Formats: sequence, structure tokens, C-alpha cells
Amino acid sequence: MFKKREGSSRFEEFTGLTRRGLLLIVIPSLALVAGSFWLAAQFLEPLPPRRIVLATGPEGSALYALGQRYRAILARDGITVEVRATRGAGENVDLLTGPATAVDAAFLVAGTVPPDKAQAIENISNLMYAPLWGLERRASAMTSVADLRGKRIAVGAPGSGIEAALAPLLSANGISPDNTTLLRLPADESLRALAKGEVDVVFHGEGLQNKEFQEVLRMPDIRLIDFPRADAYTRRFAHLVRLDLPEGTIDLARNIPDRDLTLIGTTVMIAARTDLHPTVIELLVDAARESHGARGIFEKRGEFPHMSPVDDVPMSVHAIRYARDGPSLLRRYLPLWLAGLLQRAFTLAIPLVAVVLPLMRVLPAAIRFMNKRPIYRGYADLRHVELSLHTRDPASPVEDLLQELDRIEQAVAGARKSVLRASELYTLRVHLRIVRDAVLARAHALKSRSGDSGP
Repeated sequence: MFKKREGSSRFEEFTGLTRRGLLLIVIPSLALVAGSFWLAAQFLEPLPPRRIVLATGPEGSALYALGQRYRAILARDGITVEVRATRGAGENVDLLTGPATAVDAAFLVAGTVPPDKAQAIENISNLMYAPLWGLERRASAMTSVADLRGKRIAVGAPGSGIEAALAPLLSANGISPDNTTLLRLPADESLRALAKGEVDVVFHGEGLQNKEFQEVLRMPDIRLIDFPRADAYTRRFAHLVRLDLPEGTIDLARNIPDRDLTLIGTTVMIAARTDLHPTVIELLVDAARESHGARGIFEKRGEFPHMSPVDDVPMSVHAIRYARDGPSLLRRYLPLWLAGLLQRAFTLAIPLVAVVLPLMRVLPAAIRFMNKRPIYRGYADLRHVELSLHTRDPASPVEDLLQELDRIEQAVAGARKSVLRASELYTLRVHLRIVRDAVLARAHALKSRSGDSGP
């Protein structure tokens, strides 16, 4: 049995590389691999959250019921939606722009978001029209909003969307708490107060979607309010739209309304924090498409959902792109969680294909080159000796060439022995012997010539 050379490792015996030489190859390679994966990680999106909070409206309201529908739709993709009941769109704005633990998305009404809060949220999709339904006692004989001055008006509960939407309209008509009784009552309570004659006018957000609203509307002494200056309002307030309600639309048998009405309204949207995960935004866009494409009293079939900008909340760029281009190829055919994992795997595969695999081919070549450097250097020096022998004057001495050959042979003998270069080392020694023989032959010839020319 041969004994292993003292102080040498099996790796060194096999490759002929020192630890320093090995580090010169391994450290840059590892740095390159780590850098490529770090760069790929910058393009990785985190996995979508498994739970989000959606702010809607009061329990039993149409927006609360809509939130339940969204919860069922997102549950198909494994996203749990906590539907949070609120006082309405006004409170939803505060929740959406409040602490990070408040809510992730909410139903809002255009025109209710203050400018200082609008940049913290983005509109994912416009969902439907929200008419400003107004009920009055027929004895009021109101012909414009300005005629409300001095009356008892229910303007919605604090934090409700109706209160936020109505405030600028009343102010523009010179109506204030100084000259009018403004009652901040919840929706159902205000309807009951109107039926009892305790208030003169009620403004309601849900309107026909509320059963109690429909019951009060059918009372003989109650009628809907007309907005003959609707066009003026839409020019003064960019978020408002004109909505026409022909006679008898609500109830043909009872002829409700009893005349053609011009209403004003705004747009209901689903909005989110600007940092909401893109995949959740896509799922909310899908839920909007599934829930709001039907024809309504004011909406044409297919008019909603849409991505037209509203006045106060910027549209989500990702939502617009998704609505235009649709889901990715993986999302079309795979479950959400699997598509997300594969997308991350494809991203991480880029450095694997672009760096790691080529590096696995380059490293052996680099090791071979480092391994054979002494041999290449020895052959270069040997070639130099051979050329010097053939180009110098035959009468010139060759002791310097013999000394150079001795140096080359010592360098070769001192090179680390390696299995990978064993055959090249033996071949180099053979070639050394050939060149040495040629130099020695020249030396013998010179010696013989000098002996023949002696006395």
C-alpha cells in the first residue's frame, strides 16, 4: 500500500490545486451565484395574503350583502375575506387610510374622499351608480334643493356615505345648521321619522335596495324629490352624474314616480390600499366582473364594472392592466396557490439557467487550466530553449541552455503531483529529455571540435 503524502489532502492529490488556488475559483463563483439569486429575488412578489379585511356598510345594507358576495367569490381561490360592517363610505375612507391593521379594501363613493387621503388609496373598479334618493312629504312642494332651507332634513348617520356626499350640495345651496335643522339619523330611523311626520325630507343612499325605503315610498303622502338643476350640479361637482328616472319606472301599477324625474348620483367603487398585493387586486377585479355586469334601473348591461377615472380617487394601474390583458397563463389553468409557487420557481430558475448551469461547465475548465499552468509554463520555457539551440551559432557554448533545462526540470519536479495532470507531467519529462539530449549532443560536438583543433 502506498502511503499518502504528508500534509496533502485527497482533493489536492486529485486536482493538484492548493487551498489558495481553490479559493480563487470557489469564492468568485459563489459570489456570482449569490448575486444572481439576489437579483432575481428583487423581482419576486411575496405570496398573496390568505386573509384580507373588506369594509362595507351597516349590517343588513346592500353594501354589506355585496361584501358577503365578494367573500364567497374570493373564497374559491383560498382567500378569506373578513367582511367588516361600518357606518358607511365616510367611515370606510378613515379605515382605509388609517393604521395598517385597519382594512385592506373598502366600498367607497366618489366624491367622499378628501384630497389629503386620496393618495393613500387607489380605485380598483367602478361598480355601479349610487343615486341620491330624496323623499319628501307632498305638502313640502319643493322645486329645488334651495327650497329645503328652514326644513327638517335627515342627512344620514355620522360617517355614512350619504352625509359625506350631501354636505357639499347643501352648502352650495346656502343650507347650513344655522338656517336649517339637519338631523344625523341612521337610514332606517330617518325613514321611520319621515313616515311619522317628524322630519320633512330624507336623503337615502340605498334607495330601492332597501325594503323599508320602498314601503315608505308607497305611502300616499310621500314622493321622490326631483333635481331639475342636475346638469348644473354635474358641472359644479365632477364626481356627480345625471340620472333620468321616467314616470312609472319603479311601480307601473301605482305610477311611481308620478312624473319624469331627473336625479343626481355618484359612483360606487371598490378601493384598496396602495400596497395591497397585486394578486388580490386581480381577484377583486374578477369579483367585480362577476357581480356587476347586469342591467339596472340606471345602468346599461355591461356598463359596469369599468375603469374610467373618477374625480377624487386615482385608478390602480395594475387593475387597469389586468382588466385589459387578463390573467397570466398560469393563472388561467392552475389554482392560485400553485400558480404563485410556479411563478416564483420560474423567477428563481432564471439565475439557475443563466448562471449556475454555465458555471458548472466553466468551473471544470477553470480547474483544469489552473491545474495545468505549471505544465504550460514548462512547455513555454522548453520551447524557448529549443528555439535558442536552433538559432544560435553552432560554435556558441550551450552551458546556459543546460542550466535552463535544469531549472525547468526542478520546477516540474517541484510541481504538485495530481492525478489530473500525471500523464502531462510524464510527457513533459520525456520532452525535456529529448531537448536535453539535443543540447548535450551540441555540447559534445563542440568539445570534439575543440579537441581536434588542439596541439
